[in-house]
Amino acid sequence: MGKLKIQGLKKKYNGKIVIKGINLTINNKECVALIGPNGAGKTTIINMIVQILTPDEGQITLNGQDAKLVREKIGFLPQYPEFYGWMTAVECLRFMGKLSNMEKKDIETRIQEVLLLVGLADKAKKKISTYSGGMRQRLGIAQAILHRPELLILDEPVSALDPIGRREIIQLLENLKKEITILFSTHILKDAEEICDRIAIIKEGELVTDKTITQLLQEESSSIFDVEFIGDSDAWQQILIQNEFIEKIEKIGTVYQVYSTDRKACSEAILKTLLQINGELIRVENRHQNLEEIFVEKVGK
Repeated sequence: MGKLKIQGLKKKYNGKIVIKGINLTINNKECVALIGPNGAGKTTIINMIVQILTPDEGQITLNGQDAKLVREKIGFLPQYPEFYGWMTAVECLRFMGKLSNMEKKDIETRIQEVLLLVGLADKAKKKISTYSGGMRQRLGIAQAILHRPELLILDEPVSALDPIGRREIIQLLENLKKEITILFSTHILKDAEEICDRIAIIKEGELVTDKTITQLLQEESSSIFDVEFIGDSDAWQQILIQNEFIEKIEKIGTVYQVYSTDRKACSEAILKTLLQINGELIRVENRHQNLEEIFVEKVGK
């Protein structure tokens, strides 16, 4: 089990409320992205979940228990994990296991398991100072899951990585989410779209959206249609524009962009008017906003 529940979470800095009553539930083995512009409050929320900061108000529970009483069930990877470069991965994880009060036999077995899981088994005895950014992040995830937590929290896990390192971590999280509940913050929307079940968008300390990727893309689809056809375009436009729900028609190259206030009625009118002029349809497509456009709209309001 790894159900995280946040209720009425608030935090003040210098008398200013920066986290304004956040409510968020993450179910067992669900992967949720916490998205927001810089300064929105993502790291503050994460630091309260992992007990680095204390909330001024609200409650954080894991499986119904106060999070501060079950800290050992939470794994955490900060944005910039720090390691002793003179250590090997095995030595680092052994040290971390002792800090977590794991039994010695269990530590050695678990080290081999997590190094294999994160793809560092063949680099286990190399000094960490020789590791690339992506390898360090993978080691960071290894130490975060070493003690078998039920919830994994990651703060901007790929923001500082090159494309290869980023791809490595995304693939790793894709595998991990089958076994563990994951919450990670990011401003890289492509990452969230690839691996998350849900997206929680934060703006100025408030939760403005909490929906699945599918829900977001469906609900935020626009009422703009791209139409390509063969036929009398002037006659088609004259008939179509007479509909009260058609706002305007613009031509860009061979594509006609039809702006409407009623998506369903517009799609029907496009096809009906093409039949009236005896036109040959090549393509009609309802334009959907991508995740980046939705994000800009949500945090820009």
